[in-house]
Amino acid sequence: MEIEKLRKEYDLEVEWRPFFLRPETPPEGLPIPEYIREKMKDPNEPLKLRAAREGLKMVRGERIPSTRRAHEAAEFARAQGKLEAMNAAILKRYWNEGADLYQMEVLRGAAVDAGVDPDAMQAALESGTYRAAVEASVQEAHDLGIHAVPTFIFDDQLAVQGAQELPVFRGAMERLLAKPRAGG
Repeated sequence: MEIEKLRKEYDLEVEWRPFFLRPETPPEGLPIPEYIREKMKDPNEPLKLRAAREGLKMVRGERIPSTRRAHEAAEFARAQGKLEAMNAAILKRYWNEGADLYQMEVLRGAAVDAGVDPDAMQAALESGTYRAAVEASVQEAHDLGIHAVPTFIFDDQLAVQGAQELPVFRGAMERLLAKPRAGG
């Protein structure tokens, strides 16, 4: 959401890349740890408050889903030129509906919303067409030292980690714009 606001102020391109925050998550997901459940109950939890300010309803599911299929579905959508629409549909299902992102029906619904052929996507996921691409991208993120979701890398020079507020992103852009360019 904040990046979309930043796009209105600066000429920037967003390139979504896969990352597994919990790579050990099995297909059936993992139980949400008790300390997170307690935080979720807090009406003053910062993420919940930000969502409310933006007029968004945030729903937390009962389990931490495996995101492997969702990342593969996103890569399929990238190949179709529909990555941003697919990511928006997947994120909506997760954050606004508490959906399990490993479930094929959830991903098929996201595909329909994004204008992606759900049958072709499902066939690609079942055949593992995009599995290696996702794994390679995740490895690249690890090689770069990325350990947080989301992580935003600006101009290959500056990283902003976590769900930050708009002023943090503006500050990053201003720092980059103030730096003298090599060769210039």
